[in-house]
Amino acid sequence: MTWISDDPSWWPIMNVQRVLSYPVVASIALVVYDWALIFGQEFELVWMKRWSLMKVLYLSVRYIGIPYSVYV
Repeated sequence: MTWISDDPSWWPIMNVQRVLSYPVVASIALVVYDWALIFGQEFELVWMKRWSLMKVLYLSVRYIGIPYSVYV
């Protein structure tokens, strides 16, 4: 359940949380931008090749790392 408080003593804490959320959003935008720029080359160089250990390692680091970094 959502709790709403108009208590002014919470305002400094809310401002700090708001300011600290800006770098998180910027880093997520940067990761998505990087993914969008590189995806064409990645598709040609990785996805079109046969499966190998290096391909599995690359894809696992690339596509498990992104949701993990967003989650954390």
